[in-house]
Amino acid sequence: MARPLQFDRQKAIDAAMGIFWEQGYSASSLQQLLDAMQINRGSLYAAFSDKAGLFKEVIDNYQSRIQSIVIRLLSNELDPAKGIKDVFELTLLALTEDALALGCLLVNTVNELSPIDSEIASHAAKKLDVVEQAFIAACERAQTLKQMTKEITPESAGKMLMTSMIGLRVQSRRGVEISDLRQSITPLLNMLMPTLDKR
Repeated sequence: MARPLQFDRQKAIDAAMGIFWEQGYSASSLQQLLDAMQINRGSLYAAFSDKAGLFKEVIDNYQSRIQSIVIRLLSNELDPAKGIKDVFELTLLALTEDALALGCLLVNTVNELSPIDSEIASHAAKKLDVVEQAFIAACERAQTLKQMTKEITPESAGKMLMTSMIGLRVQSRRGVEISDLRQSITPLLNMLMPTLDKR
């Protein structure tokens, strides 16, 4: 009979997330992960199968805990334009410099692993697809409420916003100043939602 796992799974996943987020998947050694999680090799294999299995669970955990904030903001039924703006304000422009320097774990993963591990990269990309669909749905509601220009379809607007979000996360990891990040997104928001700052 297998012995029960003798560690806090969520605490271990959070510790592993910190290592993966800061260093990336490839640069995070198994020993670094074990030390951070405070477990032994056998426990890791029993709980997660291997490093890749652990990383996929970290990605799932990141998506459910952190990206759920983005989905909630984009689900603003009464004021979708504000919800869209809040996504950029609260999940990017309001972050500390240290948090900005980490970028987005999902974006980092797709950029790092697409050429070398398509399975894990695809797993992360699917999480980003959920956010893109939430942007598109928010744009549809914004157009219905006449908050967004009709010169562009909701699908195109949502994809543009998602592309901007990903680009800003990459730029933030490069150390670009918050003021410069803001200057990059403000014209797009004003173009799509001309009355946003006039209400």
